[in-house]
Amino acid sequence: MTLAHRTTLTGPFPRPEALVKATRDLDRGRIDAAAAEKAFAEAEHEVAAVEARLGLDCRTGGYLRWADLFRPFSTGWSGVSPGPLTRFFETNTFYRQPLFEAAPQPRVGLLSSWLPRGPSSRAILPGPYTFAGLSDLRYADGERTRAALDIARALASELRALGDARPPFVQFQEPLLGYAPFDGELSSLVEAYRVLAEACQGATTAVWTFFGDAAPSLEALVALPVDVIGFDLFELELRRPLPLRGKGLGLGVVESRTTLPEDAKEISRLVRSVEEALSPSSVWLGPSPPLDLLPFDAASSKLELLPKLKEALSR
Repeated sequence: MTLAHRTTLTGPFPRPEALVKATRDLDRGRIDAAAAEKAFAEAEHEVAAVEARLGLDCRTGGYLRWADLFRPFSTGWSGVSPGPLTRFFETNTFYRQPLFEAAPQPRVGLLSSWLPRGPSSRAILPGPYTFAGLSDLRYADGERTRAALDIARALASELRALGDARPPFVQFQEPLLGYAPFDGELSSLVEAYRVLAEACQGATTAVWTFFGDAAPSLEALVALPVDVIGFDLFELELRRPLPLRGKGLGLGVVESRTTLPEDAKEISRLVRSVEEALSPSSVWLGPSPPLDLLPFDAASSKLELLPKLKEALSR
């Protein structure tokens, strides 16, 4: 069977320098909110133009308005608030650690106000396991599994509220499942994703891991009720073949931790070896981790790999 290879961004894109300046000027009172909104709209158009030029199969708009993966929810849900600046894994980026005083209560319409404007066919949201694992849980006796299920229910409410405006592809970022082997109760994680899957009926769903080798968590990932499982190609070390049982494969093939370009021929060889070991139903190719670790121009240049790789894999 010939596999279909599709390309996409897999997380936030870096902000163009003009937008960086505009947000800084807004913070310092040099421009008003209307001028900042204009800068955001222009930057989203710029990212959309990059996605279109490279022929990406799924558009995102860059998620430029998100200060970090959790901020829309830590500032918009009741029961949770943004806490101290905390290093995001082993990177030079930071996030406001969510502080949970109670089970989160969603706010109707919150997510629609945070999704990128313009054409976007991929919703990129925090996965409940990572959301709970990187938060300060001051309720539920600090139990990650209970908090993850509460977070899944809140995210599901937000997704249902989108109605027909929900993008046809919904991706949940789970870097914690790559960074360290899954050590929780699998039934709880499966239940959290069952809740999300029900809210995403009709959409393609994905769990995307990065920042580490997710192979030790592979059996847990395969058990989740999602359509696609994403891995960091540069960290993945498969010890044995393990078919994905009808699921699609996501591969982070653009290394965002360096500005050095990848070689399409070498990457295509690695992709083929993973496909052979996992027997996926389809393949999605994109960056890993998200490209917002790099400056805008460097990230745009790195993405040139994707159409070259897609062509190499079609031969």
